[in-house]
Amino acid sequence: MTAIVTSNFRKVNAENFKADVTGNSVYIGLGKSDVWSLTTSDTTDTTAFTPSDNIDNINEAYQNLLGMKKIATSEVSHVVPRHTWSSGRSYVAWDSDDSSIFDKAFYIITSEFKVYKCIVKGAGASTVQPTQTLTAPTAESDGYTWKYMYTIQVTDSEKFLTTSFMPVKTVSLDFNNDAAAESALSEGDYAQYLNQKASRDSATAQGIERYEVTAGGTGYTSAPTITISGDGTGATATASVSGGAVTAITVTAKGTNYNIASIAITGGSGSGATARAVIAPNNAPKVQSVLTGGHGVDPINELGGFFVSVNTQMTGSENSDLAIGQDFRQVTLIKNPKNAGTGTTATATTLRGTKYLDLASGASTSGFTLDTVLTGGTSGAKAFLVEIDTSNGRLHYYQNSKTGFISFANGETVTGVGGGSAALKSSSAVVAAEVERNSGELLFLENRDPVNRSATQIEDIKLIIEF
Repeated sequence: MTAIVTSNFRKVNAENFKADVTGNSVYIGLGKSDVWSLTTSDTTDTTAFTPSDNIDNINEAYQNLLGMKKIATSEVSHVVPRHTWSSGRSYVAWDSDDSSIFDKAFYIITSEFKVYKCIVKGAGASTVQPTQTLTAPTAESDGYTWKYMYTIQVTDSEKFLTTSFMPVKTVSLDFNNDAAAESALSEGDYAQYLNQKASRDSATAQGIERYEVTAGGTGYTSAPTITISGDGTGATATASVSGGAVTAITVTAKGTNYNIASIAITGGSGSGATARAVIAPNNAPKVQSVLTGGHGVDPINELGGFFVSVNTQMTGSENSDLAIGQDFRQVTLIKNPKNAGTGTTATATTLRGTKYLDLASGASTSGFTLDTVLTGGTSGAKAFLVEIDTSNGRLHYYQNSKTGFISFANGETVTGVGGGSAALKSSSAVVAAEVERNSGELLFLENRDPVNRSATQIEDIKLIIEF
């Protein structure tokens, strides 16, 4: 028995993740201020550890949390690998029979941020950058035929366009009329809506744009007859012969609505020639409630949008929930974390991930140093010091496998490596984080080199997730 997971499965998963962000609380978490090492005594960073998909790694990432920020719907987009048009480069034509087509450069982004799909490849390299925004695939003088797909909008470019990936979007066509669509959509989305709609409603939508000769045959003294059968209508073509073999089949009428097609080659005194039709994308359920197809109708489906980009900005202390003057080494995505001690799903824009020790009245925070280890004089507990709140007499901390997880005790004296000593309050001295650790579903974990945060700094965090 053999089986495959189709690209459609991957695209559905990507779409479901986007829907999760809209319908749930999904947070980006920053974590781990301590260095990449195996012991508390080793304070020099090594190369970031490679994360593993196992319970121990995931639970450790929860313990390392410094703070979290909720992702907005506008901060998530489908993306695809970026192929920037360059004169002198060859591109691949769309091919419905190519199982690895989504790994190839069959589409481009131009200097005008317009996206095109290659329908017919030229004889050599591409030398003419397309600029047209026509509904029908259009040939350039270099022999390449391009289908205009959409233009990347400025806001999407700023958030999701990178040197390696570019945003891709499909605009719904489920509107009663164009006026309703124009009222509901942004100017850029409305322009894309009109292009998708025109592509869907074209008289040659899902027509056959190209044929591939799979065997030339022998003995052809004249052009044979090409007969096309399938579930569409209106497609016609002619054959070219050279040296007794069929060398090409030329489209004379594209027809419309082909999901399947077979090619019969008869006459011409020869035999053995075979060919296949290259079929346009079909079955685009995300576009509207009825099934539609054709080039340019559903960009996400057509370009292989099974990558998702998350882009959010962390600014300063983010409502005092993210430590400044501190660095982080882990980025996580967590779905539906719980508020500490309540069991309810968190909905706040930001959440503090660290616990803190409340010092006794009159105790001083002086002498303590960030990123050093705190030690409880009675309990023997150890923890990494993340933030010092001098105004309220608090020491924010977290524990991980390097420190162990012994709890601090009320009333004990804590000391810091290199200096600092203070007594804790006699009761309720250990205060939980705002988020319940190990709650929710950790969907993504990235280990990286340290990034230092400051009050005036903005971290522009971009994550690319492949499904």
